[in-house]
Amino acid sequence: MHGEARTNLADHLRTSMWFVLGLALCLLVFNDPLKVSPETALRPPSFTFPGGTDRLGRDVLARASAGFKASLGVAGTAEMISLGASLIANLLLLLLAKVRLKALLSVPLLALRTVPPFLTGLALAALLGATNWGLIIALAMISFPFEVAVVEEEINASIEMPHIEGARAIGLPFYMILFRHVGTIAAPRIMRYALLDFVGLVAFEALLGFVGMTRPPAPSIGAEIFNAGPYVAIYPWLFLVPGLLLAVGLIVFNAGFARLVKGR
Repeated sequence: MHGEARTNLADHLRTSMWFVLGLALCLLVFNDPLKVSPETALRPPSFTFPGGTDRLGRDVLARASAGFKASLGVAGTAEMISLGASLIANLLLLLLAKVRLKALLSVPLLALRTVPPFLTGLALAALLGATNWGLIIALAMISFPFEVAVVEEEINASIEMPHIEGARAIGLPFYMILFRHVGTIAAPRIMRYALLDFVGLVAFEALLGFVGMTRPPAPSIGAEIFNAGPYVAIYPWLFLVPGLLLAVGLIVFNAGFARLVKGR
């Protein structure tokens, strides 16, 4: 018994270490990421500027770290909106039993799922503007058509379980079955999807920044990678620092969430 407890504690510590490392990537702001200093332009990595400087003398590592932190915030908000909308839509359709409405909604959702998600996000970001809320709504719409289908599938699978059918047979109200029984079964599975989907939205946010959907002068890790293009052969740190930070961040959070959901 004590051995099992120690094993569980070690697993929790290993999982926590992934998230500590991921959050540490957001704290590598040793200098002001917005400070322009032409006299220190295009300096290689050093003790003063661990990631070197760009053509305006700004700290590349500080800008990459601040941009990654912003990506986490935007993607996290978008994921919560998408998850909340998916839950509300499915619960309302179940409680109201609107079969015809469900059939009508399935058509535009299916159409959205056939369009490459990035094109949907890019079109909405261009329409709404490259503001924080414009990017959040664009990312939420990337996620929603797929997340609403996952939520529907998990809820329906839970409803069809034998003990749920038994509860309905003895006359328990449907809303009570839905919230007290179905919710406890479906919620962990839905959260697994949402956690991993969040990592994908971080990558999409960086990709939107790469194609110009940025919020100047605020740092954007995608924009940092794009801006390094003309200089990458001569000043490789301009590309390597934000590129590696983004890659490591995605790997770390994906590994951490994968370990977290595997143990549940």
